[in-house]
Amino acid sequence: MTEMEVVYIDNHVVLTITTGSVRGASTATLIHLTPAQRQQLIKALQHPKPYQPKDNNNPSIVI
Repeated sequence: MTEMEVVYIDNHVVLTITTGSVRGASTATLIHLTPAQRQQLIKALQHPKPYQPKDNNNPSIVI
């Protein structure tokens, strides 16, 4: 199970992503976000773009 949490500590924003089971081994990733990065994350979550892999054989595709 993956859990995501955003915590405000003073003027800092910390994004915590925890993966793994509750009773077993798990991994946590803490990401410190600036206010601008926080806004970019919110915008990206509200307006996701589909993944398009690069095609090195076709230069007409612009990502």
